[in-house]
Amino acid sequence: MSLRKRIDQNCKDCTYDSACPGSWRQQVALCSIESCPFWDIRAKPTSPIPASTLRWYGVDLAESQPLTLDAEEVCHE
Repeated sequence: MSLRKRIDQNCKDCTYDSACPGSWRQQVALCSIESCPFWDIRAKPTSPIPASTLRWYGVDLAESQPLTLDAEEVCHE
């Protein structure tokens, strides 16, 4: 198994909860454990995280503009 896959699996095992909103990549990207040795290199989502998911996790939408996917953008694509 590659190093990338091992890191991804570690983060997924640590953070992902299928009962919560967001994909495993979105949940891992929202990880707040900055002391983790993988925090800087954790998996990132391949698309912006929906605002509803960010709100569920208590993320300040004003501070997370790069992570936010506006529902209006989805409708117009």
